[in-house]
Amino acid sequence: MHRQIQENLGLATDLLLHAEIGSVSHDDRYVFMRTAQAPDYFSGNMLVLPARPSQDDRQRLEADFARLVGSPPAYVHRQFAWPEGMGPLADLDAYVAHGYEAGLFSVLVAERNAVHSNAINEAIAVRLLDSDRDWDDWARMSLANMPDPESEVSLRCVDFQRSAYRGLIERQWGNWWGAFIDGEMVGNLGLFFFGRIGRFQSIVTREDQRNKGVCRTLLTEVVKRAAGARDRLVIVADEAYHAIRLYESLGFVREGRIGTLCQAPS
Repeated sequence: MHRQIQENLGLATDLLLHAEIGSVSHDDRYVFMRTAQAPDYFSGNMLVLPARPSQDDRQRLEADFARLVGSPPAYVHRQFAWPEGMGPLADLDAYVAHGYEAGLFSVLVAERNAVHSNAINEAIAVRLLDSDRDWDDWARMSLANMPDPESEVSLRCVDFQRSAYRGLIERQWGNWWGAFIDGEMVGNLGLFFFGRIGRFQSIVTREDQRNKGVCRTLLTEVVKRAAGARDRLVIVADEAYHAIRLYESLGFVREGRIGTLCQAPS
C-alpha cells in the first residue's frame, strides 16, 4: 500500500475496517475499495489515491474507476479520496464543473489518557446496543442524517451498514454504543479496534437533543469503559461540521486531512 495512505490514520483505519466488510486491493497507482453486494454504498466503493488529483487526471480516473470498482447500471456514482495537506482544497474546478462535490475531512487523534471532560450530562445512560429495537432506532437516526432519508438508495445503504456493523461486532472487532435519556436513544457511535488503535465510526446525536452534552457524554464514557490500553483513538470529521471543536476540547488533536470527490445522481 502507498506510504502516504498508510501514514494517514483516517484512511488507513478506513481500509482496515472495510477489508472486513468488503474487499480492499491495490496496484501501483491506487488502493481500491469494493462492496459488490452494496454498490449504493458510496464510501465502500471508491478509489483511494496517494495524492490530490490534478485537473488533467479526471478522464483517466473515471476510466480507472469503471475498470477497478464498477460502472452503470450497478454503480451510479464515482468517488475518490486521498491524504490531503494543509491549506485550501484547490485546483478541482474541472471536477466540480462535471458534477463532483469536493469534501475535506480532519483526522483527529488522541491518546486514551488524554480524553477527558468535566461537563457530562448525568441524565444520559450509556450502554451497548443489544436488541433489534436498538438497531431499528440506530437506523432511523442514521437515515435522518442522510441528504435524502426517504430515497431507496439511502434505505439500502443503511440496511447494508446495519448488517455489516452487526457482523463486525459478532466477530469481536468492536461494539456500538448508545446514549439514552428515559430509555430513548438520543445518540450513538461505533468503536472498532485494530491492534493498539481504536477507530470511532458515525458519531450521531439526534437532532432534537443537540446542545445537551450527548456527544460529549457518550464519547467520554465509551473511552473510559472500552478503550483499554489502546495507544491512539481516531476520529474522522467533516471540516465543515461544528463537532470538530468539541472533539478538540476533549483532547483530540488534528494529525491529518482527507480530501474527497464524489459524483452521484442528484
